[in-house]
Amino acid sequence: MTEPPGQTPPSYPQHGYPQGHPQPDHPPAGPQQRFSPYGQGPPGYPPPGGAAPAPLPPAAFTSRYRRTAWWLIWVPVGLMVGAALLSVALLAYADSDTDNAAAGYLALVVWAGMLFGGPLLLGAFIPGCVMLSRSNRARAVLRTTGYGPSV
Repeated sequence: MTEPPGQTPPSYPQHGYPQGHPQPDHPPAGPQQRFSPYGQGPPGYPPPGGAAPAPLPPAAFTSRYRRTAWWLIWVPVGLMVGAALLSVALLAYADSDTDNAAAGYLALVVWAGMLFGGPLLLGAFIPGCVMLSRSNRARAVLRTTGYGPSV
């Protein structure tokens, strides 16, 4: 029952590794498993203390979904920045002369619009961030596994 020199039986953990190379502490795994983003993940998934992320919608793999996410993010940001700049310009104009004092009151109206419009704009900004996160995850899945939704 002697093995020829240089060969090891398949039950040994070192099987398949050439001599002289570092060998792992565990036997080699079977065929590489790929985990679907729609189903179960690797062992220990979901991570402790957190729920598993929601499955990716097939639309997250499209460029239109990503473009919509960017619009939902940048339109509210642009509106708030524009309103802030407008209010500063109105205050500067009102301060330039006493005849332009009404512009200061208009700046207060713009501030009130920002105060009450901010939560409404967050209603678009937050879903845009969630959509962009899903799109980034879908791009990573597509890049690493080549897995895409069935059309």
